[in-house]
Amino acid sequence: MAYFPMFVDLTGKNVLVIGGGAVALRKCEKLLPYGCEITAAAGRFLPGFISLPGVKLIFRAVEEGDLEGRDMVIAATDDKSVNRYLAEECRRRRIPVNVVDDEKSCDFLFPALVMRGRLSAGFCTGGASPTASAHFAHEFEESLPDGIEEILEFMAGIRRRVIDYIPDQRRRARIFALLFAAAVEAGGEPDEETVAAIVPELCE
Repeated sequence: MAYFPMFVDLTGKNVLVIGGGAVALRKCEKLLPYGCEITAAAGRFLPGFISLPGVKLIFRAVEEGDLEGRDMVIAATDDKSVNRYLAEECRRRRIPVNVVDDEKSCDFLFPALVMRGRLSAGFCTGGASPTASAHFAHEFEESLPDGIEEILEFMAGIRRRVIDYIPDQRRRARIFALLFAAAVEAGGEPDEETVAAIVPELCE
């Protein structure tokens, strides 16, 4: 069964990653750019954890009390029975939980992620093949136009102005398509003459 892709704002959210190995490290690395507050708990950590900015480390095995106040939990220990127990505890407390390599114990799956500025994309095969998810994510990232970060910043900046000046929705849709095409061609923000030709109202 396919999973519904839902994008959530993790800014300031309290995330607990349980485990100190390579998988837990990768989860922390993927989560960090999304602005959440991460705590990792494990008896031992790979050295890579020390260099992760802003990740709080608890140098012991996780305890039930560590779950209090969490907005999300990632169970990534090498003990499946511990992971399942933690998943049950999270569900009892209504905390969304992801259990690595055990999709049946998950409330959500961790997709293969692509993040470029404002663009965030996730690829998921419902647990069938993380390798395939990573492949599709890589192919997608390779297909992105040059300057995608600047392109999206331009589109974000001009969007409100177009909505304010152009009441007709169909015309707005056409304008946004033309502005995006111009930004892709320019590899960023198009020049003023191009914008004026597409939306003369903005320059009056």
